[in-house]
Order: sequence, then C-alpha cells, then structure tokens
Amino acid sequence: MLRIIVNRTPAGAKSYYATADYYAEEQPGIWRGKGAEQLGLAGAIDKEDWEALCDNRDPAGGKTLTARQKEGRRVGYDLNFHAPKSLSLLYALTGDERLADAFRDAVDATMQDMESEVLTRVRSGGRNESRETGNLVWGEYLHSTARPVGGVPDPHLHIHALAFNATWDAQEQRWKAADFSGLKRDAPYFEALFHSRLSRNLAELGLPIERTRHGWELAGVAEVARNKFSRRTAEIEQAAREQGITDGADKDQLGARTREAKATRYTPAQLRSMWRERLDDGERAELDRLAGRIGGDAIPEDDARPTEAVSLALSHVFERRSVVPERTLRAEALK
Repeated sequence: MLRIIVNRTPAGAKSYYATADYYAEEQPGIWRGKGAEQLGLAGAIDKEDWEALCDNRDPAGGKTLTARQKEGRRVGYDLNFHAPKSLSLLYALTGDERLADAFRDAVDATMQDMESEVLTRVRSGGRNESRETGNLVWGEYLHSTARPVGGVPDPHLHIHALAFNATWDAQEQRWKAADFSGLKRDAPYFEALFHSRLSRNLAELGLPIERTRHGWELAGVAEVARNKFSRRTAEIEQAAREQGITDGADKDQLGARTREAKATRYTPAQLRSMWRERLDDGERAELDRLAGRIGGDAIPEDDARPTEAVSLALSHVFERRSVVPERTLRAEALK
C-alpha cells in the first residue's frame, strides 16, 4: 500500500525524528533524494538538520529555504509504504535483514521514480506554468510494528518517507515549493510499481508469491494466520462500522483519533515470543519453512507473463470505459 498524506505542522514533522521504531532500539532515519545531496545531507539524519527543514530553514546556514513561510503552509508529504502482512510477520519472527533490505530497495527505487517527476510552479515574467525539477529532500524512517492494541503491537513493516515541500529550481537558482499534484494523482501507478518491485525482490530471495483478493502475499501464510496480526485494522473497521464511516480518508482520521500511545514496555525478543505463541503449530511450521527458504534459489520470471498481463489489463480497464489514462492501464498490468 502507498498513502500520501500532507503535513501542515512543523511540530508534527519533527515528531518523525523521535524514533524510527516504536518498540525496538532507536534507529536513525536516513536522508534520501537529490535535493538532500544539494543541501549536503547524507546518511543518518541529525536532529538539528531535520528540525531546520521542518521550520523551512537551510540546515547549513539557518536562512529561510523557500519563500512561502506563512502559518499553515505545507511542511511536506508523508509517503507511507506498507508491506503485505505475511512479509511483516516473517520479518518480525526472523529478524532477517535481507527482508528489510528487499523492502527498502523497492521503496527507494519507487521514490526515485517519483522524485524524477517533481515539478515547481513558474509564475515569474507573467508565466503560469510548471517546470520539472527532478529533485526532492526526504527522510526515510523504517518501522516494523503497528500501534498497540491492549498494550501489545502487531508486526507491521512500513516506511515513512517524509518529503519536504522544497525543490531546487536550477533555472531560477533557488529553492521553491514543490508541486506534488501529479504524484498524488498517479499514486495508484506508483503503488503498483512498488509492489511489483517488492514481490520480485522477494522472489529473488527464493520466496514464493501468490495473488490475493486485494493484492498479494507470501505463498503459504494462511489468511487466518495473517488476521491474527491485523488487530489494529480490525479495531478501526469495527469503530467505523459503529459510527457509519465508509470513506477511506475518514477512516484514517478515525485511526489517528483512536490509536494508543507508542510504548517501549517490551523488548524485541519478548514481542517475538508473544507473536509466536499466537500461532498454532501448523502456522509456526509454515513460517519456519518460509524462513528456511530465504536466500535460496531465486524463483525465475515467466517471460510470457508481461504480454499476458497487458492483455488482461486491456480487457479489464476497457470493460466499462472507452478512454483511460495510460498509467491506469500500466498499474493494472503491474498488478
């Protein structure tokens, strides 16, 4: 899943630095993007640099970065990348960093694609147009758990990529607000691209993939096992039903209002033990079998599959419409 959420408060953006994982030892976020390179930012995120950008200041000298500094301005956009539940569970129980690396790689490649299409508005000289800048500054924060339910979190591998509302305009030689409208419009395409890459990365590690009603999962991890670790989603859905909420954005807000505070009462080892106890013998055996396949022979790609995927996508998207955006077709084919 990919969600793009606007952030309008410097304080909210600063909170991302607090911890990269709710329940493990603190890990630093990582600077990403050509814009970060332009500012001389690389590697682990320093708190002072992060807070300077949250306040729209150049970390190097403290000067205002972009011209727009009014209260309520868009600080940035939180791009949330979520792993399928089966992958979250396998990573939680094994701690195998090859799984996290496969996830990060898919996120980073997709973010670079999005970065290459970033625009800024051009209003000087009586013009009213947009110019491609192709650079962004973002901080990448890897989390491995969800918010707790009853004090205990479930495994949930996800990345927050907070992209600041700033891009370097090489023609005007200055930092300006970025135009994210195209990226938000094409979010379903980038989401499909991310999942295509992630599933292929896992296949390269020797892990089999299977389609599901709403996406894909690691083959062999039964839905009943996955549901045992989706308590937060179930909690939000139950609250939504009780309040008659059906809109996805409204459910997100409901989730923010009803979530428990982050906690550090359990060590990773304690959590892993509690999670394994939640599974029955057969479910544990299946996950252990999958763990044993990590790093084994890669599952080869089917050379005929891309042509078949395009054909199926054409049939599906044109079933009820005569004209569709190209990226709608591409997203369907990637799925």
